[in-house]
Amino acid sequence: MILLPMVIYPLVMLALGAIRKQKKVSAFKEYPFVSVMVAARNEESCIGERITNLLSQDYPAGKLEILVASDVSSDNTDEIVRSFGKDGIYFYRSEKRLGKSALVFELSKIAKGEILVFTDANTEFKKNTVRELVDPFADPSVGCVDGSKQNSLESVTCESIYWRYEQKLKALGSRIGAVLGATGAVFAVRKSLYNPPDPARADDFETAVSARIQGYMCLFNPNAIAAEPTPSDSSQYHRLVRIVSWMIGSAFSLIGKAFKKRKYGLALQLMVHKVLRWNMGIFAITATIAGLLLAYFDSPANPLFILIVFFSFTALLGRVAGNKMPSLMRLPYFFWLMCLASLSGVTKAIFSQAASFWDHSIR
Repeated sequence: MILLPMVIYPLVMLALGAIRKQKKVSAFKEYPFVSVMVAARNEESCIGERITNLLSQDYPAGKLEILVASDVSSDNTDEIVRSFGKDGIYFYRSEKRLGKSALVFELSKIAKGEILVFTDANTEFKKNTVRELVDPFADPSVGCVDGSKQNSLESVTCESIYWRYEQKLKALGSRIGAVLGATGAVFAVRKSLYNPPDPARADDFETAVSARIQGYMCLFNPNAIAAEPTPSDSSQYHRLVRIVSWMIGSAFSLIGKAFKKRKYGLALQLMVHKVLRWNMGIFAITATIAGLLLAYFDSPANPLFILIVFFSFTALLGRVAGNKMPSLMRLPYFFWLMCLASLSGVTKAIFSQAASFWDHSIR
């Protein structure tokens, strides 16, 4: 059950991509109008730089609008955004706490763009990121394009290891138009496909998969680059707990919708790549107990037992040594960190403790 999502799934995606005939890349004769949407709550430390960064994008003049929404911010976020009014920045303030997804949905009602670009307040785009996100939409069969979030810190963390692995999978899935989900910091979707039944749950994952359910491809463009500060392993643990607790319900809902549309491959992909992977904590604990039982009933020299002891010891060493340990040697620690975080997230979802919105301290 661990090998299925972690090893067999990537190999299947690799094989499918190898046998699929690649389409000729289309190009726009004239770029479409694009709306970039940012939801912010108490982001005074970065919102000014974020807007300046978006204003400097290399995209045709008059074809880009920037919309910023404040989720009842209590600091100077609103004043900073309003100071960019002369630059054509549209500002929307919610007087009721909505959360990121619902707030972005409010912006989408106002947005004039044919393409909606989603990003975060603490993100920085490369100069050509918006153009790179939009380019694949020249193919009318493309409904969603995911970008590449990069680690802006030099140290190797659980976050950086996870994203390297995830982006390799996205690159494989992109060859067949089957990227599963998107990165909230940098992705785009056709506005005509953005019709969430529940705006409060219209996050990056559900928005991207919904485009595929409607019959469109979801691609990954590694050249659409966004940088974000990377949290510590402790912060990343809590972030994973929150993501899994929030998204596992969406995953089962999307599986049901995929079946209704007879998109059985997508349903299977969701089950293997998302649901099974988020439950790896159960499988890892079961495998560890099985190894201990084998040693008790068979022999301490049992190869599986020795392998599990070595893996567990390396994980503990990775926890103690931190970044002083080579990143490859810390993989067992990162594996257990993600497994336990996912297991905690699933537990919270079962007991209806998933957070619908969060602040900096939680994020």
